[in-house]
Amino acid sequence: MLDKLSSHHIADNDWYNAEMAKSLIDKIFFLDKVDDAGMFVDFGCANGLLLSFIEKVFPGSNLVGYDINPEMIAEAKARDPASQVIYTADWNEVKAIFREFKKSASKGKDKIVGVGSSVGHEIESYSNEEEKAVAYARIWGTGEDAIEFDYVAWRDMMASRATSRPADPIAVARVQQVFEAKHPGLVSQWEQRWGHLGENWSLVHFLMTYRYVANWEREYRENYLPVNYEDFMASVPKKYMPVYQDRFTLPFLRRRVQEDFGIALTDTTHLKVVFELRR
Repeated sequence: MLDKLSSHHIADNDWYNAEMAKSLIDKIFFLDKVDDAGMFVDFGCANGLLLSFIEKVFPGSNLVGYDINPEMIAEAKARDPASQVIYTADWNEVKAIFREFKKSASKGKDKIVGVGSSVGHEIESYSNEEEKAVAYARIWGTGEDAIEFDYVAWRDMMASRATSRPADPIAVARVQQVFEAKHPGLVSQWEQRWGHLGENWSLVHFLMTYRYVANWEREYRENYLPVNYEDFMASVPKKYMPVYQDRFTLPFLRRRVQEDFGIALTDTTHLKVVFELRR
């Protein structure tokens, strides 16, 4: 068993992408919050479902999907051969498209939106410190060859510092009782990596992960909550001003936890925020 993640392999791509698609409507939250957008760059575009939706809503937009997983890039390209979306694993290609758009864009549709949807926790889970620095420099437009997005729309799993507290013992007992009966040994495996469910942060983290048993060897080792909300907001470069934000729990997740365990998930588990570049 690996001590840390070193692979992006997904056991069942179809199932994984179907699960991701359940939150698609929520993932497009930014479309009515960015003015004069003519180009969208999706970091960690996976199978391209998000950009495919934007292409239908805003035909004629310049759309670029960037992902370092070649399997996902291939799947995105194969989904709709007639699509005009450009999918690539080459950051230099993204930069070239960005700069060409900036030169030729007509006024009124000249803004570029960088989209980070469920990508932050994957950067933290799969990257070493150098790789993290490169990824964030690309998103936030820092470094020697930086390109700056007019907007950055960020959506990811993220909890507050206040989530770190003792968990409700009745909720912990119920999760152990129900889940262990169906999947013996997995709770213990989880706790060896992330700590006892009696720590509320670990319990919330588990409740965000337990549904992914079909892809367990990847998902249980992935840190869904690597950065708390307060530290994340403090890390964003000052040139970006938050113009919209919402801290929430997916209704689907809250409903499933209630149905499966009979307990209420009261902590917020997700953040969506739009940052605007202020030069």
